[in-house]
Amino acid sequence: MQSSQTSSGGLRRGFTLIELLVVIGIIAILIALLLPAVQQAREASRRTHCKNNLKQIGLALHNYLDSHTFFPPSFCIDIGIALSGNNGSWSIQGRILPYLEQGNLYELVDLQQSWDSQLATGVPQLRIPTY
Repeated sequence: MQSSQTSSGGLRRGFTLIELLVVIGIIAILIALLLPAVQQAREASRRTHCKNNLKQIGLALHNYLDSHTFFPPSFCIDIGIALSGNNGSWSIQGRILPYLEQGNLYELVDLQQSWDSQLATGVPQLRIPTY
């Protein structure tokens, strides 16, 4: 059996095309095996983050209960105003802000005004991570 030799008489070193394709195939299989595990880890992280947010909201509701001896109302309607349009004021989301470490935002909110009033135009643009 003869080995591959160059014109200068030394052995030729390097990968053949088949060896290169085998290595690329092995790498592709390894990546295909690892991608689902990475996706599962991301999904588990998102699930844990959502559970933590729900826990924080639950704790905020119970802290509100401890402070006011009742849970925050789900929706408040001023019965002195005719029911045309939305006349509901801030409900749970606005009332538990101080218990979600959003005291600065809570100070911007006027709980007597409707949540969609002109006075609250800057507030809906803020994104609270817990929600």
